[in-house]
Amino acid sequence: MGKTTVAAGLARLAAERGRRVLAVEAVASGHLEAALSESGSDNRGTVGNTTGSASITVLALDTQQALDEYVKIYLKIPIAPSSLGPLARIFDFVSAAAPGVREILTVGKIGYEAKYGSWDEIVVDAPATGHVVELLTAPESLATIAATGPLAGQTGWLREVLAAPTTGVVVVSLPEELPIAESAELIGRLRDETDVGLRAVVANRVPAGIGDEGRAETRRLVDGGHPLAPLAVAAGERHDQARPFVDQLESLADREGLPLIVVHDRPRDPVGAVVDGWREVGR
Repeated sequence: MGKTTVAAGLARLAAERGRRVLAVEAVASGHLEAALSESGSDNRGTVGNTTGSASITVLALDTQQALDEYVKIYLKIPIAPSSLGPLARIFDFVSAAAPGVREILTVGKIGYEAKYGSWDEIVVDAPATGHVVELLTAPESLATIAATGPLAGQTGWLREVLAAPTTGVVVVSLPEELPIAESAELIGRLRDETDVGLRAVVANRVPAGIGDEGRAETRRLVDGGHPLAPLAVAAGERHDQARPFVDQLESLADREGLPLIVVHDRPRDPVGAVVDGWREVGR
């Protein structure tokens, strides 16, 4: 639904305002860095295990990397589990089998950067609708199975980071029936199951309106049998079809007391469209 594009746009907007930004891929894929690169954002250089510039640093997480980071930081073991042969398989089994362990490793690394890093802003390209709730509730899930020990000791401060007023979720939806239903369900689950605040609802890839002049021009093209007339008609119909869904998203945002950010479809510069949409509401 464009969550990576929206994350890239938020990171770029913050960087343009002079803030030091950490852009995190919670599930490493390379898409976030690619989106930033394609948008013209400077993300060169290195900082630890990340790549980035002075303004935007991109951190792509996977479970093994998060586990290695956790062991180094919290268990004070200088050697990464991924290099320990049979021990690595044990760690992988535990992280796969125990509820919340994979998520706590991921959110723990992000939380560590939030608490101890030198960033002005951290933007996370989180997993899709269902899994993001599991990620945000990982501290509570882990606390139920590991009441003691160093891993359990991380749950308290991670809860504080997630519940802080500076932490918030941006819900991204396309102007279509199923994505809107999924977004409404996600908002409900976030309200009921987490302490994380909500920041905004984004209507992504909304067809731009053609306006009265555009409609008049369309009629002229149709009446004159111009070859471009079908394209002009299709553009108007696409906007008209999306409008009721945008209204639904606006109602959903209003009901939750959230701003609606409308991002118009701009294939050549989707990240720039996010930046413009955010600026239009004074964010």
